Amino acid sequence: MTRHPVRAAIAGVATLLLTACAGTAPAPAGSAPAIGPTVEPAVPAGTLPADPDGVLPATPSAADAAAVDAAMRFVRAWARPDLPADRWLSGVRPYAVSAYADLLATVEPANIPATQVTGRGQVVAATAERVDIDVRTDAGVLRVRCVRDGARWLVATVGIRQEAVER
Repeated sequence: MTRHPVRAAIAGVATLLLTACAGTAPAPAGSAPAIGPTVEPAVPAGTLPADPDGVLPATPSAADAAAVDAAMRFVRAWARPDLPADRWLSGVRPYAVSAYADLLATVEPANIPATQVTGRGQVVAATAERVDIDVRTDAGVLRVRCVRDGARWLVATVGIRQEAVER
């Protein structure tokens, strides 16, 4: 049987992807629900991480400002643990993708650790369709991932930066 180099390459990439995805373990039973993924530390202000495959730009784009605005609006609405669940959800839902908004419907606002935003959002990684933004709150730094939805940016995930948790 003749082996095709293109098919072999595709099979190799698929195997790598499946192997990488298989390494993700579910949260242990009975553990507290996370508010988002654990994320890596931010880079110094005004810089983006080097990207060896050239996917991420070296400098923020004009679209990043709109993503930062969306992230800031979301975090201001999110950091309201004093609200009843229905009011809290109606405040965050307009800034989130529908799947994340559905997940947020399970959140008890009283468990939100932050009560206010204490700094401007900082872009730490960006593509044309996704921007990761760090937003400082009184409970630590949140990593907010915004994705493009047509002409607007919506929040896809939020997580407390790991170093903020380890303090």
